[in-house]
Amino acid sequence: PCAASWPPIDAAADEEPVGAYTVITRDGGARQWAYKGKPLYLWSKDTQPGDRSGDGTNNLWRVARP
Repeated sequence: PCAASWPPIDAAADEEPVGAYTVITRDGGARQWAYKGKPLYLWSKDTQPGDRSGDGTNNLWRVARP
């Protein structure tokens, strides 16, 4: 259920890390983007660019601010 609300930001096989953005390998072998080693996720209820309604959810999830 968590991955349905917070889908991981997948990294394609040909995408390479840049600066503080890295690629981590999830359980099962999928590649995911991370920032300074912390996995990055989308919020399923955000539908438009710039939406950030998940910021602060459960006082745990925060918008990434590089």
